[in-house]
Amino acid sequence: LSYAEHTQGQALAHVGSLSVERATDLIELPPSTHRNLELTQTLRGEDAPTLLSLLDTCKTGMGSRAMRHWLTHPARERSAATSRHEAIAALMAQGFGPLREALRGVSDVERITARIALRQVRPRELTGLRATLALLPALRAALPPSPQPSPTVEGVLPPLPARGERVGREAGLSANMLAAREADPACKPGRAPQVRGLLEQVATGFAPPPEIATLLARAIASEPAVLLRDGGVIAHGFDAELDELRAISENCDAFLLDLEARERVRTGIANLRVQFNRVHGFYIEVTQGQAAKVPADYQRRQTLKNAERYITPELKAFEDKALSAQERALSREKLLYEQVQDTLQPHLPALSSLARALATLDALAALAERAQTLNWCRPEFVSQPCLEIERGRHPVVELRLAETGVGSFIANDCRLDATRRMLVITGPNMGGKSTFMRQVAITALLAAMGSFVPADACRLGPIDAIHTRIGAADDLANAQSTFMLEMLEAAAIVHGATEHSLVLMDEIGRGTSTFDGLALASAIASHLHEKNRAFTLFATHYFELTAFPAKHPRALNVHVSAVESHRNGGDIVFLHEIEPGPASRSYGVQVARLAGMPAGVLRQARATLETLEAQQMASAAQIDLFASPAAAPSAEPTEVERALAAIAPDTLSPREALDALYRLKALQQGN
Repeated sequence: LSYAEHTQGQALAHVGSLSVERATDLIELPPSTHRNLELTQTLRGEDAPTLLSLLDTCKTGMGSRAMRHWLTHPARERSAATSRHEAIAALMAQGFGPLREALRGVSDVERITARIALRQVRPRELTGLRATLALLPALRAALPPSPQPSPTVEGVLPPLPARGERVGREAGLSANMLAAREADPACKPGRAPQVRGLLEQVATGFAPPPEIATLLARAIASEPAVLLRDGGVIAHGFDAELDELRAISENCDAFLLDLEARERVRTGIANLRVQFNRVHGFYIEVTQGQAAKVPADYQRRQTLKNAERYITPELKAFEDKALSAQERALSREKLLYEQVQDTLQPHLPALSSLARALATLDALAALAERAQTLNWCRPEFVSQPCLEIERGRHPVVELRLAETGVGSFIANDCRLDATRRMLVITGPNMGGKSTFMRQVAITALLAAMGSFVPADACRLGPIDAIHTRIGAADDLANAQSTFMLEMLEAAAIVHGATEHSLVLMDEIGRGTSTFDGLALASAIASHLHEKNRAFTLFATHYFELTAFPAKHPRALNVHVSAVESHRNGGDIVFLHEIEPGPASRSYGVQVARLAGMPAGVLRQARATLETLEAQQMASAAQIDLFASPAAAPSAEPTEVERALAAIAPDTLSPREALDALYRLKALQQGN
């Protein structure tokens, strides 16, 4: 704060309070999670398409900044997110069209307030503030009516819409989620969403003192100049002295026309002209052919090729008066503008409160629009550890598919709870493993920030961090290889994840040899399952890891389904559905074929693959990847070790100690 005051050269009047966001209060989102989930930038460093670019349909800069902060700083405590959920539900129930239309005319009050505090505000920013104040009645009218508060219980939601019966595990998940809701007496049909104070707080912020609007309406012109030095900023009628000085300047044309007419009659010069420029001021111009008719009281000011320019005592007196009036008017205008800024200083807290209210409302309206347009649902918070998503989708990928017309997104379920904490995900490349993992993390993050989520239903227990280890990259400038970065990120996850964390592990161990990678992957999976006990999505191409759930009861095998089409020359068809059990094949050669690999390379790869698979089938040796490390065998103590163990140092005299040392040395040399 001292640094900011030093750089601005003055106190920061608009900073009235400080709020410290501590790491223990926020859901931890490491840089790798920001990058891998593409929250604000794509992996290529672009601003779109990202999760923020999809969410941010705000009408103001304030709303966009609030949206970014909510997304990147979600709180572990859920009261703020729950209030946003209820406000979004209320906006969707009433309709947010008029509200968002009114927000189009709202200026960036947050930045304008800061510039007023620093006395750097520009005239047109004040007109923007004036227009925003005029819109407040329309914004208040567009807010949903505030219902009477009612007792609420964490995890309470309106009932899900009726849906057809579903089969298999999806039907089981849906039944579990619906049963949990029906068990709560507050979750009965007909319960209207409650606005739990957030929209009321917004409405309270829409009440700045009326003196602000009155002052801006009286003091600032309807269309002021861009810069104060250009004049024309203070409105007519605000200051009598300024109006008088402006009148002198504005009456110049009438005086000059009258003077020109009189001088033509007096001198008999029909083409005499009275003019003005910034260099020479006012002058009377006479052509060279009429110079002989110039009266004696004309004083030559400038000689041109075809004309002479003169000044008269009367014109000189008017020039002094007019030019001084312009300078005095501009000086007066600057003084009045500074007084307007001084008058606004006591109202900075009210303007800051208005800015926060507008930013919150804009962000909430944008989230309501996204929820309705993209068919998102309201998530449910519960106290028990769980992450249950019914027909979840990746919002960015889904929107991209809709824009390009390639196809529709395949929704999938995810269920993690106290008895199922890890999913071991197998399947081919391009099958959708990474997309599924990312969409689960994005859904949890959206719920935590206070947004609706891209799913048919969602229940979320406590969460303190989202850790991700996805993709391959290196940092050559810092002498870190791809595998080194992979291990650094994995080590950070193993050290930091807790039983309330969500962990995404994609293809761990692939940056080194097969045996090294498999050994590390199995050890990391075991540690996450037994020690961290975090909710973990563990994607792998090591089929050996599909044996993991057999010895770890809280783990489950799932796979991304795909089939090989024999009619199209062995092409692979990705179904993008998450199914129970391990994958039967990896389809790596088929994916290479889709990438355009030459036919000769593919034939050789198939032949080699068949040979390797045959050798593996013929091998009877099986390695237990998940057995505890064996203790080192105990060795028989040597003669020196037995002699050393027999010595009691505290009972030896110096002579006896020296003799014992010689005996040990002799024994050692004898061996």
